[in-house]
Parts: sequence; C-alpha cells; structure tokens
Amino acid sequence: MKEKNLLIAGLSLNKLADLLISAKTTLTAVLLSVGAPLWMVGWLVPIRESGALLPQVFISVYLRKHTQRHIVWRIGMAIQAFAVVGMLFSVIFFSSFTAGALLLASLIFLSLGRSACSLTVKDMEADVAEKGKRGNLIGSASTISGVVTLVISIPLVILNDNLSSNVLLLVLGGSLLSFVLTLVCVWPIKTSVDTGSDKEKTFSINFDSTVYKFILVRGLFVHSALVAPYFMIEKNGDAQELLPIYIGAEAAAALLSSIIWGRLADKSAKLTLRLSGLLALCSCGGLLYLQSSSVVTSAFLFFLLSIAHTGVRTGRKTYSLDVKDGHERTELVGFSNTAIGVILLAFGALYAALTPVLPFSVVYIMALVLLVAVVMTVILPSEK
Repeated sequence: MKEKNLLIAGLSLNKLADLLISAKTTLTAVLLSVGAPLWMVGWLVPIRESGALLPQVFISVYLRKHTQRHIVWRIGMAIQAFAVVGMLFSVIFFSSFTAGALLLASLIFLSLGRSACSLTVKDMEADVAEKGKRGNLIGSASTISGVVTLVISIPLVILNDNLSSNVLLLVLGGSLLSFVLTLVCVWPIKTSVDTGSDKEKTFSINFDSTVYKFILVRGLFVHSALVAPYFMIEKNGDAQELLPIYIGAEAAAALLSSIIWGRLADKSAKLTLRLSGLLALCSCGGLLYLQSSSVVTSAFLFFLLSIAHTGVRTGRKTYSLDVKDGHERTELVGFSNTAIGVILLAFGALYAALTPVLPFSVVYIMALVLLVAVVMTVILPSEK
C-alpha cells in the first residue's frame, strides 16, 4: 500500500509537470512570446511525442538483460529536469530564432528522458497494481495533478496583469520543481522484471497480429494531440495572457474526466478509445464551424479536446498494460511507441507541407483521420 501511494504521488507530480510543460499550451506560448518563427510551433508536438517514442524499441532491447527497471526510470527523470533548465536558460537570455532553436533542442532531450520513463514506469505500475485496477491508478494520478494544476492556474489568471512578464518563467519553474519532486517520491520504489532465459534475451521481433492492429489504431489517434496547437494559434491574442486559461482548461479536463476514463478503461479500453475519439471530433467541429474569437469559446473547445485526449491516453495505456504480460508487455510498448514516433514525424512533415498550400484548414483532414480511428477500433482484439 505504501508503494502504491508513493507511485500515485509520483505519477501525479509527473503529470503536473507534463501539464505545465505541455507542447500544446506552454511551449506554444513560449515560442510565440519570444518571437520564434511560426513553423517552429508546428514541430512542437511531433518532436515532443516522437522524441519520447522513437528510442523505446532500442531501450526495450537494452532492458532484455537488465531487470532493474527503476534505475533507467531515475535516469530518464533526471534528464527531463535538466532539459527544463535549458528551456529556462533559452527564455531568459535569448529571443527570436535563437531562443526557439535552443528550446526545441531542450525539448529533444526532455523527450528522450521521457522515453526511458514512459517505458519503464509500465513495469512499476504493473508491480504495484494488479490487472483490472491499473486504469484506476492512472486515472487517480491524473485527477490529483488536475486539481493541483487548476489551483496553480487560477491565481495566474486573476493576477495576470501584474505577472504577465513572468508567467512563462513561473510555469517553467513549476514544471522543474515537479520533475524533481517526482524523482524524490518514486525513488524508494524498485522493480525487478523476469526477462526469461539467455536465449530469450537475443534481439528478435516476433509479434502477433494484435501488436500491428494496435499500432495502426493508435497511429490514427495521435491526431488528438497533433490538432491541439491550432486551438491557440487560431485565437489571435497575447500568448502569455492566454496561457493560464488554456492550462486551467487542460487541468480541469484531467480533473473532471480522468477517474471516469480510468474506470471505463478497466471495463473496456476499446470503448474508451471509441468514445474519446468521438469527443475529439466534436471539439474539432466546433473549432472549424464556430470560428469564434471569444476566449471563452476557444477555452471551452480546448477543454473538450483535453477531455478527449485524456481518454485516448488512458485507453491506449490501459490496453497496452492488459493485452500482454511480463517482458512481452515491455516489448509491445517499446516497439509500438517507436512505430508511433515515426508516424508522428511523418504526419508532422505532411501537415507542415500542406498548411501553406491548402485552401482550407488542415484541421479538416485531422478530423477525418480521427473519424477513421474511431471506426478502426473494431479490429482490436479484446484485452480483458
């Protein structure tokens, strides 16, 4: 029970750090505020997500011969903390292209650290919580982090006029503190995974069809993240003024929906993906057809998208935890994450190329892909 509470506390702080350093809100606002080229904003989510995913198949191969997964997790968390220090350095001392380039470079290191943590924390979660209760564990951590983030964002909104020049530094500093506290909370937890015989530790990829179906469906659902920066970019206003509102909306979404998504995922991760995908479609539809300049409307649509994305993340995480066991689960997560990293970079390059030439918003294409993703959930085998 003590280890479970420590893990929930650590996961909550980690999710708080992720909310504060989000590529969809904070880093978008940072690049806009320092005057970085607009094309850099379009690469935030692909770099953030793919950088955390691409290395995982190689890390999973390394882990074949290393049962002490918590050591890799600790290293990854320390790397993330140092990356945020780099971001603070770029904002304080530079501007325009230089600041943007340094921030993107720091984001790459942040993503690499997250890659190691994302892969190894699954083993820690599986050790601490049994099958059927893991979705609730993830949901509880998201809810707690949502409460804390909301508490932080409310005074930032109220005092925004007095803090406008320091909001970005406060948010980045809060993220750094959260990463450090995460490392402190989870440090006592140790996990040792049975990696099988020496023959089983040689490199080979021999997955069944479930893995490839999961990669296909999950690859389509990445659009719940890719579409997010458009909600801030299309609202013409002061990025530092908008940032606390968007952070609050994202935090409120995690607070209100995480437990529900977690419990639903423990019943059916497939249904969770299906429903959250439909909700993401609704938010995209609102962005496309309302085209409102109102901060309230924009924040509400981003709130709906954040609820949907929370559901997508909870659904696919719970599915990957439950559909395989032991080192097969580690390899499923590692291989699928690397494949999704490639898919994210491909979609990022595609949309970067299409945006200047299309006579309509690329959000139309993203919404269509999300619709296909919802339909394709029917091919996923039951995970329970």
